[in-house]
Amino acid sequence: MSRSPPTRYPLPLRVLHWGLAFLLVVQFVLGLAAEHCTTRTISEALLVVHFRLGVLILGAMLVRLALRLVLPVPKEHLSRWRRNAKGSVHGLLYLLVLALPISGHVIWVWMGADRTLVAGIQMPALFTPPNEENGRAVVWYVHVYGAWALLGVVCLHATAAGLLSMREPAFIARRIGFGRGRPQSD
Repeated sequence: MSRSPPTRYPLPLRVLHWGLAFLLVVQFVLGLAAEHCTTRTISEALLVVHFRLGVLILGAMLVRLALRLVLPVPKEHLSRWRRNAKGSVHGLLYLLVLALPISGHVIWVWMGADRTLVAGIQMPALFTPPNEENGRAVVWYVHVYGAWALLGVVCLHATAAGLLSMREPAFIARRIGFGRGRPQSD
């Protein structure tokens, strides 16, 4: 029996999408607060939460990526430039959301910080850091400027969704699972 393509993303992908969106906002705020905090004790406490949340985000993103590759998603009839733009933005989102926790882990190991996650579980050090400052600086810049780049790409993503919802008012509601009907074609 032939099944018609879905009109919305599967529930696990929707939950992970919005869960990650929320966690990324919290993570960005934590990073800024830790960076600009006036007391060292509070800054260090915020960085511990920032590290643990980064590990959670990395795990959730890997699960989301795996599910995205195996679950059916809605077919969209987009012009070639829109399909390419959408693919580029989503590819950049995936790249940055994966690269930031990895670069954060590198920084954390380089700092010699405690890698305890919860209930005594340790995040393993996936490498032995060299004793050179250039590498530390590169990783720091990747992490900090990557976070700002991610913020920009997320804003671009949200703007595109907002523009689509102006053209098709039920777009966002249908995609997150509350609306009905089939998507309109371009």
